Amino acid sequence: MLEQIKEELKKILNARIIAIFVLGVVFLSSSLFLYYKNKSKVFKDEYMNNIYVESESENEAVNSSVNASSSNVDTENQKKSLIVVEIKGEVKDPDVYEIEDGSIIRDLINLAGGLTGEANTDGINRAEKLRGNQLIVIPNKSDMASGSVINQNASTTNGSGVININTAPLEELKKITGVGDVKAQSIIDYRDKNGGFKSIEELKNIDGIGSKTFEKIKDQVGI
Repeated sequence: MLEQIKEELKKILNARIIAIFVLGVVFLSSSLFLYYKNKSKVFKDEYMNNIYVESESENEAVNSSVNASSSNVDTENQKKSLIVVEIKGEVKDPDVYEIEDGSIIRDLINLAGGLTGEANTDGINRAEKLRGNQLIVIPNKSDMASGSVINQNASTTNGSGVININTAPLEELKKITGVGDVKAQSIIDYRDKNGGFKSIEELKNIDGIGSKTFEKIKDQVGI
């Protein structure tokens, strides 16, 4: 009888040991499963965050590039300056125009709608660079045929004999009191460099033409 009881107790003990082992294995498996599942999720979150950060960096780089391009365009636009010129004669829309500094006579003709059918451009250098306050006259074919001479820079004097310092050639400038070859060339160099005279007072910027000289010649010149 005692032996039988011992056997029963032994069986119960073995069954408990087996149950505890099984529970341990189940618990360990569950723990490992949860651990790897969470670890995978964390990896994915970090991966997505890295992608988001890289995307933001790329967007910032693109935006910086666009802003830099816009800034360069604005700077270029600021560098461009306009001059005022007039065109008369055989163009479709003769008038006073604002045109970009550095433009040539051909650009002004195009701005004025182009030439008429009666225009004669034989004596006009359409590649000549325009100057501020310049007057361009496109002659008629009949004017040229009759022997009339029209300077492409227009008359250098008006009816009262005032000399246009923005258009007069060297020989015409020498008609100004006290202006010889050197001063006349200095006037031409100055207007070419500065896009023409904005006022006759700028003559005082020419070497040899001071306030006293200017007072003597101011009634002889104009722009």
